[in-house]
Amino acid sequence: MRYTPVKAMEAVNAAFLRIPKARIKKLLADREKLSVKHGLSMFTPKGKARIIQVHLRPWVIDSAQHRFFHRTCMILRGALTRLMPLYLSDPEVQRVLPLEPEEREWMLAANAPRLQRPQSVVDRLDTTATFTPSDWRENFWFLEPNSVGIGGVHYIPATCGLTAEWVLPALKRALPDLKMEFQDDIRVLLLKLFARHAKGIGRRLRRVALIEDQSVDGGTDEFTSVARYFRRCGLAAVTADPRDVVIWKGSVTVKGKPVDLLYRDSEITEILEMAGRRKHRVAGIREAFLRNQVISSIAGEFDHKSAWELFTNPEFSQHFTRRQKRLFRKHLLWTRLLWDRKTTGPQGKSVDLVSFVRRNRETLVLKPNREYGGEGVVFGHQVTQSAWERQLARAMKRPFTHVIQQSALVRAELFPVAEKNGTVRLEPYYAVTGFAASPDGMAVLGRASKEAVVNVSRKGGLIAIWKLV
Repeated sequence: MRYTPVKAMEAVNAAFLRIPKARIKKLLADREKLSVKHGLSMFTPKGKARIIQVHLRPWVIDSAQHRFFHRTCMILRGALTRLMPLYLSDPEVQRVLPLEPEEREWMLAANAPRLQRPQSVVDRLDTTATFTPSDWRENFWFLEPNSVGIGGVHYIPATCGLTAEWVLPALKRALPDLKMEFQDDIRVLLLKLFARHAKGIGRRLRRVALIEDQSVDGGTDEFTSVARYFRRCGLAAVTADPRDVVIWKGSVTVKGKPVDLLYRDSEITEILEMAGRRKHRVAGIREAFLRNQVISSIAGEFDHKSAWELFTNPEFSQHFTRRQKRLFRKHLLWTRLLWDRKTTGPQGKSVDLVSFVRRNRETLVLKPNREYGGEGVVFGHQVTQSAWERQLARAMKRPFTHVIQQSALVRAELFPVAEKNGTVRLEPYYAVTGFAASPDGMAVLGRASKEAVVNVSRKGGLIAIWKLV
């Protein structure tokens, strides 16, 4: 049988319904042990480990889908690279991409006297794309960019490793003619980017430090696993706190040893918060930014949701290519940074923004501009008019901190769910996709949840991504 992604996922769902109960019970019994083995856990604020759910059924994509989404993401990434030079030259862009005063000072210092190059940004473009609908190529939306400390560098390959050991043996017995292979490994893509960036700034890549706030107990712990992988590949790698970075004998140093690059998990505002009043504690990482030894580079600060306004507002269209503008029209949601003003609405007509938002609750989403993990997101169609107006009033007390965006259909599809007694049923889950694309390839993060806000930090689950052979 020749499988397509649709037929493959239908066949896998049907296979799970046929697998004997005893074997399903064995899969459930092995889940926690294998999840721990593959590092698929996160931590509560009190430091207690919690296993991240991985769905029994993977997503299966073919080479045509991989090529299409890779090409599309690279077009959008090309537009995103325009943000820093535009910010430095255009006050209107600065208003749409607001930076905190100290954050702006770091930005300007890094780009004095000229635009800092190369800028290497590790990003994940979150979308509503799924792979089974017949209109998968046309009917999807890019939701927002993420370019600092993107989730999935460990979890993307870990979900493949887990499912290869956990569920694929059972599936091979049920579907012996279904041939699949691992998707692109985001860690390999990252190593290639590191090597290019190091060469671009005239350094040999010998040692890297993975930098994150180590004073908090909760959240994910991907860096430990990623550093271990890098060391297996022959690259010296350590994990450290931003406050561990110092300049010693003219070199950027972490834990007493010079490093060539820092890979960061924190935005500049978060780094400054870690220092508090003792700004000298982050002077080392600031200097690393000035030397362009940090990835994501300083341009990563523009992972604002309001970046979509620059792409969907005709006022800025002259800055982008025809191909980019075609992509914006087809796959980007109308988005505006929220403050009291007139602007163009989704239909291209001038609107009073606050009044428009108040009147069009059911078609809009209110989001904090720079939060992540689904924090503070309000879907207009899920709340009453009075609740919507309260949220709007709260956001308007802090103008330039929230965006308003057209709501997008987040598709639900059926996934097999196993019970302790060995029975399996199919249940609908909302599913979204994150694409981490580079010139070298593209890794795909799949997530699914019973909630429309799909995020691992909100107890969503991961979907392993496999490529059809």
